[in-house]
Amino acid sequence: MSVVADDRLIEVAQSADYQWNGVALTNNNRMFVSLPRLLGDVTHSVAEILSNKTLSPFPGGQWNTYNPATSSENVENRFVNVNAVLTDSHNNLWVVDSGMIGNRTIVNAAKLVKINLQNNTVERVYSVLSLNPPQGFALNDVRIGSHYAFLTESGLGSVVIINLQTGQVRRVLENHPSTKFADPTVVRMEGRPILDEKGQPKKMHNNQLELTPDGKTLFYKPPFGYNWFQVSTSDLTNETMTESELGNKVLTSWKAMPTGGTTMDDKGNIYLMDIERQTVWQQSSVDGSWTLLIHDDRITWGDASDVSTDGFLYIPMSQINRLPGSNNGTNQIKKPFHMYKIKINSVSSGTTNVPVLILLSISSFIIFLMQ
Repeated sequence: MSVVADDRLIEVAQSADYQWNGVALTNNNRMFVSLPRLLGDVTHSVAEILSNKTLSPFPGGQWNTYNPATSSENVENRFVNVNAVLTDSHNNLWVVDSGMIGNRTIVNAAKLVKINLQNNTVERVYSVLSLNPPQGFALNDVRIGSHYAFLTESGLGSVVIINLQTGQVRRVLENHPSTKFADPTVVRMEGRPILDEKGQPKKMHNNQLELTPDGKTLFYKPPFGYNWFQVSTSDLTNETMTESELGNKVLTSWKAMPTGGTTMDDKGNIYLMDIERQTVWQQSSVDGSWTLLIHDDRITWGDASDVSTDGFLYIPMSQINRLPGSNNGTNQIKKPFHMYKIKINSVSSGTTNVPVLILLSISSFIIFLMQ
């Protein structure tokens, strides 16, 4: 069988041992990755990819030393199971610790960690212990507003809001259908249905999210969902609003597809890592229409990506569909894990005169589906 490969997809780095599922870039070309604990007990959790392409544990010290088999105490000040990393315009790295290993929620482990990249030290830890997280609770990803952090919670399905000034934590939309896996969805990749270890369709709740550049609207979706949902951040942060009232403010938004990860550029365009078709789409900030960016067989569960200041989309390949928990109990991971980049037509703020990549129009999507 012929392999589809596009020379616009350029390899950036490899991870020989550790699975990665997210990348975060800074304006001065530093690159950080999240390394979840899905393949075993040992991982760096968070690493910086250095200029020589090696992975250096970050920020170092006790933060990167947790091991559930040999060293499992002090979970509030060590990375237990990191699921996401994000940089902001103030030179901070934000790290989401899901607090879950396997299917077990570890008490006091779920947290959002703020690391100051000027001195490479942890500046603040936002614990969600006040929520008394039930078993199954798992933080997933984060976007940062002016005074709030918005996080998806994928274990049970909800949105978590943290006031970054006071540290107050709230959990909302935990009973709303927008944050839940929609039965009877069955997603396929590489010719196989994505099944859990019991041979049942894999169920994943609220996962991806994007915050518009003006900070006014939050988009979110379960990874296997076919729609974005949206809600205003003013409604999310309105503590006087009941759950029912907030739920009525949620709108079904743009069409999407099963995605391994997403990111939004500074113009509000969303990049969708289409896991079924092994493609990347750009979704217009104006009308939600899709433009095909690339199709390549090397896109094996493109995950949480990021846009560089010089106009490249960086995509880590996490191979989640090959894990036993998504592959009917069989491990088909192929090491090393790869990171790629591709030139795009939208860039981070402050960059000008970037060549525009000619993309396929939405009509190409229809032709592509018919192949």
